[in-house]
Amino acid sequence: MTKITSFLSNLFGPRHPRPGEDRLSDPEENENTRKFKVVRFVQTPNPEAGQFIMSHPVVRAGGTRTFSGPEDSRNDAFASALFKVFGVESLYLKENFVTVTKSPTVNWTSFMGQLQDALERNLVYYEKADEDAQPAESGEAKSLLEEVDVEDFPKFDDEQKGKIIDAVLDHAIRPALANDGGGITLVGVEGNVVRVHYQGACGTCPSSTTGTLQYIESFLQDTLHSDLKVQTVDTHAV
Repeated sequence: MTKITSFLSNLFGPRHPRPGEDRLSDPEENENTRKFKVVRFVQTPNPEAGQFIMSHPVVRAGGTRTFSGPEDSRNDAFASALFKVFGVESLYLKENFVTVTKSPTVNWTSFMGQLQDALERNLVYYEKADEDAQPAESGEAKSLLEEVDVEDFPKFDDEQKGKIIDAVLDHAIRPALANDGGGITLVGVEGNVVRVHYQGACGTCPSSTTGTLQYIESFLQDTLHSDLKVQTVDTHAV
C-alpha cells in the first residue's frame, strides 16, 4: 500500500519553504499603513504577464487575491486604480508580488511607469484572501495525503477525490506556478475529469493549455490514477 505523501516525497523530498517564504509569512507590524515599493520587474513565461516584486508581503501568508477584470474591482480601491491604466486585463496577488496581465495591444515599455506609479500609490496589504471564503481544510488535506493509499483513490466519491487532488496540487504544482507569477484553482471533479482554472500569469500563457496542462495531467495520472483527465475552464462561464 503506497501512501500519497511517500510517493511525493520520493519525487520532491519534503516540502521546504522557498527562499524568503518564512520571512513573508510573518508580515511586519502596521502593514495597513505600510508604503510599498516596486523592487524589480520579472518577465514571466507568458509574454503578456509580468511579475512586480514588491518590498513587502501584499497578502496574508498562504493566501492569494485575484481580480479577473474591472468587474471584479468594485469596492476595491487598489484594483480599480490599476484597471484605470489602459491595457491592464487582470491582477494576481500572492506573497510579495503582483502579477499584471496586459492586453497584447500594448507593450511593457509604453506603460511601465504608469503601472509602477499606480502600484506604489495604491497597493495595500490584504489581510483577507480569496481562500478565506472557502472552508478551512489544510489540516484535513495534509491528513489525507498522509493516510490515503493510492490504490484506494478510485473508490472515493468526487468530493473526496477533489480534496485529495487539491492537496496534491498544493504540494507539488502550485509552488512552481507561483515562481512564474501564476496559480491554479481546482474547480471540481466529475468522475475521472478534473477541471481547473489558471490564475495570474498562467491564465493567458500559451503553454498553460499545452505543455503545463499536459504535465499536470501526467503528474496526477502517475500519482493518483492513470484515467484522470485535466481540463481548463473559465470560472466566469461556470
